[in-house]
Amino acid sequence: MLLELRGVSCGYEGREVLKNLDLGLEPGQRVGLAGHTGSGKTTLLRTIMGLVRPDAGQVLVQGRVCARDADFAQARRVLGYLFQHPDDQLFCPTVLEDVAF
Repeated sequence: MLLELRGVSCGYEGREVLKNLDLGLEPGQRVGLAGHTGSGKTTLLRTIMGLVRPDAGQVLVQGRVCARDADFAQARRVLGYLFQHPDDQLFCPTVLEDVAF
């Protein structure tokens, strides 16, 4: 399995955003993510990429538990993430310019 979440919960300032979430994605599988504003879509993706750490549960990439920065560095080699707002891009205002950098 490429990506697996087991019982992941996380939140901000005492507000639980994700609660006991289980998810599995196989290599090559494509998934759409939709929901209301504030429903946890961005938190889920940021948790998968290690930008937000879960309060409970585990994130696994290619069967390996991701708990430290080094673990998520490996995850980032096989997973892609584009920020919702261009201002949050790494170096440049567009994805194309970031990739070209």
